[in-house]
Parts: sequence; C-alpha cells; structure tokens
Amino acid sequence: MVLSKKLSRAVRERRQNIGVILRLVFCFPLGLYQMWTATKWPRLVKVGVSALVAFLILVILTPLTDPPARQVGGIRVVGDRLQVDVLGPEAPEDREIVEIYTPHRTAIVVEPTPTPEPILVYVNNGGHYYHAKECRYVTERTPAVTLAQAISANYTRCPECDAPIAVAD
Repeated sequence: MVLSKKLSRAVRERRQNIGVILRLVFCFPLGLYQMWTATKWPRLVKVGVSALVAFLILVILTPLTDPPARQVGGIRVVGDRLQVDVLGPEAPEDREIVEIYTPHRTAIVVEPTPTPEPILVYVNNGGHYYHAKECRYVTERTPAVTLAQAISANYTRCPECDAPIAVAD
C-alpha cells in the first residue's frame, strides 16, 4: 500500500513535470510561472531554464541581418559644367552684354501710423440727436460716446449745434 502511494505520487509528479515542460515549449509564460510555483525542481535548474527562455526570445526577436555596407568612395562628381546644347547662329563678338537680372537691396522702412483719436459726441437717453460738447442740451451727466457708436445707435446730428458730421469710410 505504501509502495503504491509512492508510485502514484511519482507518476503524478512525472505527469506534472511533463505538463510543465510542454507548457514551457508551447506557452512559455504559463510554463515559466508553473515551473517556479508548482514544481520541486532545484533553484539552479529553474534559473537555467528561465535564462534559456530569455535567450531564445532575444534571438527570435532580434533580426540576424547585417546593416548594408557603405560603398567606398563617397560622392561621385558627374560633371561640373552645364550640359546644354545651344542651337542657332553664333553671336557677334562686338555685341553689347546686357544684365538681365540684377538684384538690388533696398531698405524697407515701416513707419507706424498713429491711431486716430475717437471723435466724442454726447447723447441724451431717450433723445434722437447727438450733440457737440458746447450744445445747450449737454449737461454734466450727459453720457459721451464715439461718433461711430452714436450713428450705429441711429442717432442723427443735432440741427442746433456744431456737432461733427459723420464721414463714410
């Protein structure tokens, strides 16, 4: 009875070892995990198997090709003159040589244009006209707005004062 228990345990361990080896070959991550957790193999064997799997992965993933070799000689000059065939009669020797294009360097001067001061007019709430500052309808509390704002709000020029005239752009 004791012999049969030892024999059945040995058979189970052997089957387990075969299963771990098959997993190492066909599914190495699972095989490595089971090798380290479920087997009673010596630590040196486990380290050796792990190193062998890592080496095989490195060999498989690293391409075994050499980079292309450089050719000796570097740059080859093909020609140093324009290769153009000129067709037509010969030009006379005493002809005048005319420059076709001569680039001239000119300085570009940029002067800032001053921003014009806005023209202020005065409008009364509820009124229809915009006024000059000196108009009799303007008080201390009369709001000042720009001429453009007054025109866009449909105010018209006061007929009694010297209010500025809107100039079309």
